[in-house]
Amino acid sequence: MNKTLLMSPILMVGLLQQVSAQTRTISGRVTDRQSGDGLPGVTVLLKGTTNGVSTNSDGTYTLNVPTTGGTLVFSSVGFVQQERAIGTETQINIGLGADTKALSEVVVTGYGGSQDVKDITGSVAQVKEEKLLLQPVQSVDQALQGRMAGVNVNTTSGTLGDQAAVRIRGANSISGSSQPLYVLDGVPLNTTEQGNVLSTRYNPLADINPNDIQSVDVLKDASAAAIYGSRASNGVIVITTKRGRSGQNRVSINSFYGFQQAIRKPNMLNAADFTTISNEKAYNSRFGSSNGVINTTFPIDIAKPVDVNGDGVNDETNWINEIFQNGTQQNYQAALSGGNEFASYYGSGDWNDQKGIILKNRLRRGSGRLNIDLTPKKWLKAGVSLNYSKSYNQGINGETALAGATVSGYTAPPNVPVYNPDGTYYLNSLGNLGNGNNAIPNAAISPNAYYHIPATLNLNKNDNTSQRILGNGYLTVEPIKGLQFTTKYGIDYNTNFEEQYSSGILGGLGRNALGAGQLGLVQDYNTDRAQFNWQNYVNYDRTFADKHTVGVTGGVEYQETKTRRIYTVAGGFSDDKFQSIIDNVFTSQAPGGGQLFNVGFQSYFGRVNYNFGSKYYASFSLRSDASSVFGVNNQRGTFPGGSIGWRISEESFMQGIKVVNDLKLRASYGSVGNSNGLGSYAARTLIGGGLYADVNGFTPTQIGNPDLQWEKSNKLDIGLDASLLNNRLNVVFDFFNNDISDLLLAAPTLRTTGIPGSSINRNIGSMYNRGVELTLNTTNVQLENGFTWTSSINGSVIKNRVTALSTPNDIISANQRASIGRSLGVYYLPEWAGVNPANGNAQFYDKDGNIKQYDAAYAVATSSGFTVGRWLNADGEPTTGIGAADFKYTKKTGYPKFFGGFDNTFAYKGIELGIFLQYSGGNYVYNGYRQALLSSSFQNNIDEIKDRWTTPGQETEIQKLVLRDPQSNQASTRWLEKGDFLRLRQVSLGYNLAQPLVKRLGLNNVRIYGLVQNAYTFTKYKGLDPEVNTNITGNIAYGVDGRSVPPQRSFTLGINLGI
Repeated sequence: MNKTLLMSPILMVGLLQQVSAQTRTISGRVTDRQSGDGLPGVTVLLKGTTNGVSTNSDGTYTLNVPTTGGTLVFSSVGFVQQERAIGTETQINIGLGADTKALSEVVVTGYGGSQDVKDITGSVAQVKEEKLLLQPVQSVDQALQGRMAGVNVNTTSGTLGDQAAVRIRGANSISGSSQPLYVLDGVPLNTTEQGNVLSTRYNPLADINPNDIQSVDVLKDASAAAIYGSRASNGVIVITTKRGRSGQNRVSINSFYGFQQAIRKPNMLNAADFTTISNEKAYNSRFGSSNGVINTTFPIDIAKPVDVNGDGVNDETNWINEIFQNGTQQNYQAALSGGNEFASYYGSGDWNDQKGIILKNRLRRGSGRLNIDLTPKKWLKAGVSLNYSKSYNQGINGETALAGATVSGYTAPPNVPVYNPDGTYYLNSLGNLGNGNNAIPNAAISPNAYYHIPATLNLNKNDNTSQRILGNGYLTVEPIKGLQFTTKYGIDYNTNFEEQYSSGILGGLGRNALGAGQLGLVQDYNTDRAQFNWQNYVNYDRTFADKHTVGVTGGVEYQETKTRRIYTVAGGFSDDKFQSIIDNVFTSQAPGGGQLFNVGFQSYFGRVNYNFGSKYYASFSLRSDASSVFGVNNQRGTFPGGSIGWRISEESFMQGIKVVNDLKLRASYGSVGNSNGLGSYAARTLIGGGLYADVNGFTPTQIGNPDLQWEKSNKLDIGLDASLLNNRLNVVFDFFNNDISDLLLAAPTLRTTGIPGSSINRNIGSMYNRGVELTLNTTNVQLENGFTWTSSINGSVIKNRVTALSTPNDIISANQRASIGRSLGVYYLPEWAGVNPANGNAQFYDKDGNIKQYDAAYAVATSSGFTVGRWLNADGEPTTGIGAADFKYTKKTGYPKFFGGFDNTFAYKGIELGIFLQYSGGNYVYNGYRQALLSSSFQNNIDEIKDRWTTPGQETEIQKLVLRDPQSNQASTRWLEKGDFLRLRQVSLGYNLAQPLVKRLGLNNVRIYGLVQNAYTFTKYKGLDPEVNTNITGNIAYGVDGRSVPPQRSFTLGINLGI
């Protein structure tokens, strides 16, 4: 017995030594692969066992594992689970990527509500923080391009400060705005582009630092958006900013630097080719002499200007290089966050300085944010969010000359200099391109007044200074568990100062606008806009009998928007260096003026969500809105919405199907409204003042309509959400139908109203959008060594039809129309029939399909002068010309029929490669760029014109060049081109430094990255860019290339530091 007792300790020690010899310790750190921050609470489990631990607050862990090795499984809510073979390693560090599965996200639904996507019965899309951080954009709207099914984001130009055109499930109005409602931290934003009076650029979304954004949720159908009622017809974009979290304080410092260049620049003729082409135009016109004789002899070389001494000028100037430049962007950001169980905070600041790709275009913006949340008692919460931003945008005073005018900076002759020998600009006495009293050309044709674009951009000024305060405060009381009363007050205050100076040295607006000899003109516009929003609502959430979950929301909302604008104009400046309205520096002043607008908005709203055992779902919402902009008979409207859902995967008959992890069928229907783009007093009869025979008087300027009301959208959505193959394939599918009625259109009034030619706003139009959407999120490869490849692809197909208008006649916007039974924005043009290979004449089809050709070289002397040009039929016999009766509907529109994006992420041991593609197709772009730059006017042309017709039998699409041929740039289907494209939108490469090195630096994480945006575009479009859309707000004239500044290709290097 004693011997046994003596041996026991020895045996125990031996046993412990044996066990110790069979296990060993492994440690490491788990980080967020995107930010590099340590992740607390991550489960680290030895696969196939219950042996596991959770990471500490800094993401570190220690675990005993068998000496034989095994596999570690790292998992955490919101992140993709990863496995790593242990092998002989003693330390394993791993970065987890965000879980992109659509069925595991939480979305904000408004007014204190949020739901897991698995429980959502509406159509919602989301972009998370990690995707936003990968895109150094000016504003959040630009970060959404190609990221979401059904959301089409279209850039307008490469000018800094431009706002993107966002369409959710197509255009939802004809005359109003189709821009969605933006909600920031629960408070609607004022997104009116108020700083556009003088064509300066101000994007109201640029006041929100994208780095401050936690997530962006897009509510697309009526069930999700109906809680926002009359403002939700165009969809709702809910922006949630970052908040502090309990635990360790965090400091992050981010900075990036990059440069930009135009995606593509015009290839213009050089001086020699310009001279050849110009003289060929003149020769073919047969109108060379001024003595009444038709011949091809000109007294001088038409394309060779002369200087003030009468000597020839033959320089070589590339005006494109004088206008474009390499842009740069530098950005610095810092953020501090943290908290405890009683309080949390998030504070940030950023500075952004960007130089555009066009001379003198520069945008500088600084902003700061502070979010504080307090929980002094378990039943009491309060908080504030405050954002201040200031931006200074040096716009382009002369962009119209650069891109919009027929005689523009692109078309200036390349054989004249930029400067005179003394260093002054090459300007004539009228302030245009030329010298002395000479204009260009100095020949026997009428001279053209070319803008000197470098002088215009340098001497003029077009500045926009904006300051904005976005703030809200809330107080929430929870008297019993699940019942919360909230009051929230928000303010959106913006002051915007625009100042435009037009130099008196140049021709145009700066010369004699206020009288003879008054050189230089200043226009100042000062706009203040304040929007106040007050919400009071109650939320009650409770689960009964473990299966019945109910969520109820009810409340009231009041909003008031006040706008004041004051302007003044002065001219006659003593010196061109004075470019502001200051005492004693100007000699004349035009009468100033101002405008005041007030809009009131009041609502009641309610919502009920029901969930039975996470299997059956139902939701219903109702909102009643009243707005002062509508007629007294219809100021209030009611907007209901409802949805149901069936989570099929929870049924017993699905339990044996292992390939299906989650499967849900959902359907929704509801009504929402639209008043975007409607003036503050659109329903009122307005009176204006005037002076007649030195007597003041008043006259009606607008006929009111007391029955004016909201545009309405009845939205149907049927969707399917699925998670398959152990959650490696996630599918979201939607079919939608949006019937839009009571469209606000201008109807003509009778002359007896006393306002001839006026119109009255009425609700008399209708149309529909319907289509399908598909999103696939996949985990393609996930290896034990840590390599992963994940993808996300989305696509949308949309069909539109206009079904009713105010009159049987079309609504016309340039070359496009709203026409009953056709797609919105259908092109209405004469049909191009090509170039006659026998004689080089331009040909068109008439209404009956017969060819008519235009002989531009025809000229005959008459008693009163000359008759130039004639129309011929296909046989060469004289005939009537192409007229309005020959215009046709083309069945082509500027709206894409399908669009989407394809995102791929490859990750391995701290290295991450991202490749993002965007695609769009089925639309046609009206190529105003080629139309203007292939003209036969006396101007420079793109080098494509060298393929013009010159000899009989030649097959070409460019007709014989004849000076001042009116058909050379005739609007027709000739300029319609497919807008299909596949764009390599972004390529990014990031690396998270190894933790031992990071720790030696005294930091928490270090991430270095580089990226290229708009790397390459695959397209057959012949313009500068197929995605350009000159008209941002218009719904009819959509998809027009009006020669705006091309988009930018950017190259960026950045670093993220965590402390």
